[in-house]
Amino acid sequence: MHDAVVIGDGIPELAAALELAEVGLRVLVTPFAAPEPHPAPADVAPHPDSCDTAGLRDPDGTLREFVTYVATPVAAPGAAAAPADPALSPALTPPAPVLVRGAKGEWVPQPQPAVWGIPAVPLATDTMAALGGGAAMRAWLDRIRPVLTIGKTHEFGALVRSRMGRAVLTTLVDPLAREAYGVAPEQIDAAIIAPGLNEALTRLGTLSGAVLDYAEREVARETTVRPATGWGALRAALVARLRLYAVVFAEVPAARFTRAEELWEIEFPDGVRPESGRAVIHGSRAEAPGIPTAPAATGLDALLGGQRRLLGEIAIADPELPASHAAWPAVQAVALADGTRCAVRFERTARATGPEWVARVAGAAGVGPDPEPAAAAAIVTEAVRAAGGTPTESIPRVSMPFAPYATVRERDAAVAALEALCQAHPGQVPTGVGLHGGDLATAVADARLRAVQLRRHLTGIAD
Repeated sequence: MHDAVVIGDGIPELAAALELAEVGLRVLVTPFAAPEPHPAPADVAPHPDSCDTAGLRDPDGTLREFVTYVATPVAAPGAAAAPADPALSPALTPPAPVLVRGAKGEWVPQPQPAVWGIPAVPLATDTMAALGGGAAMRAWLDRIRPVLTIGKTHEFGALVRSRMGRAVLTTLVDPLAREAYGVAPEQIDAAIIAPGLNEALTRLGTLSGAVLDYAEREVARETTVRPATGWGALRAALVARLRLYAVVFAEVPAARFTRAEELWEIEFPDGVRPESGRAVIHGSRAEAPGIPTAPAATGLDALLGGQRRLLGEIAIADPELPASHAAWPAVQAVALADGTRCAVRFERTARATGPEWVARVAGAAGVGPDPEPAAAAAIVTEAVRAAGGTPTESIPRVSMPFAPYATVRERDAAVAALEALCQAHPGQVPTGVGLHGGDLATAVADARLRAVQLRRHLTGIAD
């Protein structure tokens, strides 16, 4: 019998396992079930998985602290601390400016400084080039508008439109907000996309002034982090660290787990001996729960009903961006034939092999069944062509992760549901990015906190 069984071997699940193992608890980790294979067509050039080396948002420094912790080797008692592994050292990437479609349809630089596209200087040359003179003047009127409702508009899109006009919203803000959240800016709370911006607006009296005041904080919040050699390297280091603490790794995924009196029973496929544990930590991946469970006992299904969105990537021909900004990515919101809107990013790759340019499509967030692979591929291709790109592959790479929370109400409801489940089922800890709108930083922080609470219970320190 184990003290805890961790079902799933993603980074949040392994982080929780480490919190238990470090105090001497007996831990078993079972892998996630392998996703169904989707062989690549012959005309799709193989290349490294870009998700493995992608930087992820880390507004509170959670991932940076955790990556640094794992990168630092465990020192023997009395020995000097060893230096951190440079292959795992956190690599930080501040947000880079992008090109957007200007008033005349041409690619123009996003005005700087800005917060989610909102310009701090409405009558600056780059702002006027993007919006046109009339729309830039309308944005400048923010400085003389009445202050009676300042700081009280909670919807981000409504705030931008009322203070600076529709052109700022549609030209500068919508592509960036839609790319990040999968919904229109009018469906995003200001407190979610830019916490503190409304407060700065109240204090300073203008949105442009608030943007100028908030810009440095925005850079810090939107700076992404990744292990120097990718997330796979971090996961491998976590596994190696756990083995130092005699954590057992099952070779096959669990088939089912159920509560049996005081223990959790873990069933495996035929021929594999079942296991049991005093507690269970069960994970959820970005795209699926990962394993069959006993819903009546675990309640996991109810926590994974959030919105999903389509993400796609496909190689494209050189989009011929302006030579003066050829290294900048370009972002555009496009409408599809069915009326839905997607964000499309053209970006030069840094891969040693594979395509030089790719288009990344971020689809709309929504609740419902995932599209069939052929339908998902068609959406990506249509979006890329609508943005003026020319695909050089016939089949894009697609996924359907959970969409980030766009409103405080959504986020708080998810937090309350997770807390209620943990209270109702002591000894059971749901975790993983699927419970946190696909956000790894929040998932890791929550997994570690709940694992600490669980180990206090398992070691008799707390009830």
